[in-house]
Amino acid sequence: MLTFLVSLFTMLAAPTGLAAAPAPAVADAAVTNRHLDWLSGTWRGNGLEMRCDQTKLGISCSEEGTSEAMKGAKAELAFDAMGEKAVLEITLPSIPSSRFTEIARDAQTITFEMPTKMGVARLRFTRTGDALKVERGTAKGWANAMEYQRG
Repeated sequence: MLTFLVSLFTMLAAPTGLAAAPAPAVADAAVTNRHLDWLSGTWRGNGLEMRCDQTKLGISCSEEGTSEAMKGAKAELAFDAMGEKAVLEITLPSIPSSRFTEIARDAQTITFEMPTKMGVARLRFTRTGDALKVERGTAKGWANAMEYQRG
């Protein structure tokens, strides 16, 4: 997933085009776990392994692969003070930390967006059974997707 996110940032935003957002506030763990527990676990695809664990703030995902660019890559999902809106912070070794804010959610799908110099960048996570799809795109539509399998 994070390799996929690197291409999103490269395509849509130079580091100076990333919008800064306030840090997410800590939410009650019981509320947080109820929102994104479907994302927890180990996911594998395209030679990558992504592990998503429940934390006090939400979900923490880390991904390992063969690329040097991926060493130390991390994605953190946390919730606002009311436990209602998720904030996705992505940290990659070669790109400044970036923050996406939730714009839509249903039972096993969550969509985020972040302002950029070129408009908005969007990410959507969808789980169907033992499959997880991570799509990237803009306000105009979804450019491409990466698929993972549980395991």
